[in-house]
Amino acid sequence: MNENYFMGLDGFVWFTGVVENRNDPAKLGRVQVRCLGYHTEDLIDIPSADLPWAHVMHPVTDPSMQGLGNTPSFLVEGSWVIGFFRDANEKQQPIILGSLPGVPKTEADISKGFNDPAGTYPSEDVLHSGHGLDESDVSRLARGEDAETHKSLINRRETQFKDIPIATKPHVSTVSTASKFETAGSFDEPIPRGYESGTTTTPTAGAILTVAQFQEDYVAESLLRKQNPTGVYPFNHVHESETGHIKEVDDTPEGERLYTQHAAGTYEEIIADGTKTVKVVGDNYELIAGKSNVYVRGDINLTCSGDKRELIEGDYILEVGGNFTRKIGKSEQVKIGTGESGGNLEEEIKGNHAFNIANSVAGAIGTTLTGTSKDFDITIGGKETRSIGGSVDITATDNYQITSLKSVGILATENLTTFSVASTSIIAGTSLDMKSTGKLPINSEEEVDIDGEVINLN
Repeated sequence: MNENYFMGLDGFVWFTGVVENRNDPAKLGRVQVRCLGYHTEDLIDIPSADLPWAHVMHPVTDPSMQGLGNTPSFLVEGSWVIGFFRDANEKQQPIILGSLPGVPKTEADISKGFNDPAGTYPSEDVLHSGHGLDESDVSRLARGEDAETHKSLINRRETQFKDIPIATKPHVSTVSTASKFETAGSFDEPIPRGYESGTTTTPTAGAILTVAQFQEDYVAESLLRKQNPTGVYPFNHVHESETGHIKEVDDTPEGERLYTQHAAGTYEEIIADGTKTVKVVGDNYELIAGKSNVYVRGDINLTCSGDKRELIEGDYILEVGGNFTRKIGKSEQVKIGTGESGGNLEEEIKGNHAFNIANSVAGAIGTTLTGTSKDFDITIGGKETRSIGGSVDITATDNYQITSLKSVGILATENLTTFSVASTSIIAGTSLDMKSTGKLPINSEEEVDIDGEVINLN
């Protein structure tokens, strides 16, 4: 071993520098960094492409092998970094220990080193956060009072869903004694970040602050004003990517939150009381290879502005402990049995059955469409009353019989005609009375037989 060139033997040689390129050809997560005191700002003397490739040190929570861990690093061109040269005085093998936030004063000068060669960072108009010059590099979401100017939060407030209608019970006035319609209800998307715009509380800058002091000085005041002290510096920990993906782990006392957002606006948020909000601005897919069990202790409101389809390839079991109501704005179609196979509809109603149909009713039982004839059997334990506003036509291709264990009454306010193509028989077990207030003609084209033990003609 050549001790003169043993890495680390001569101690650490520190550096501070600026990242100028992260497009590592080896895809190891390395960056090219220009180091203060070791490299000049002259791009002709030392072009960005000639800068040494620096390895980025990862924490012990990253294995940094076999694709495991958080790779690559999140450094961008223009990031200020600190590290050391593991080859000491040779200064060709830099190791980056971390990055250094600051307050940028000028935009990137692409004509000089120690700047982002693309001129993106720093800038007066960073695409998603809205950061500008003379502003802390810490995310506005983490700084608390500046969160309201963050573009993602502005967009959330502007696109908040409000007055989403919920289903109401039907009012069937023709068959129900209920005289009042159910009041239409609605709900809103929870307020983004847990409070209305511009109402957060912020500790005095530079003050020595403990959680207990924050709770005493700020939380109590916020709760008194019914505000939620979420996202207060230095309790909110924010990860924000260059395209606008955001993660927040908010430890603000009484305002603890977890928040994850895609740059397109889809997000998931869990606030201090455990309430969870999920908003998908595009399509949503949920695929479960095994079973799915859902338990809701409270109410469920489902509102669909478009169509809803359900395909259940097995059995469908629905159990309702209370009332089951349906309100259908247009038509309803029900088909039981598919193809050549038939299916049954069985109903048991232990109370009343009331219905009102505004127009006609048409139906068929075992018609020629099926090639078979089927029966229609109804048993009524009590009375049957029908009121028909028009005529009644009953046609039977076989026998038609009416049987009553007591009396049968037929009343016609006009004519009553009984016609038979063959014979007509009237049989009475005791007496047969025929009476007319007018004429009572009996006509036969053949004989008329009157047979009785006693015949009285008056």
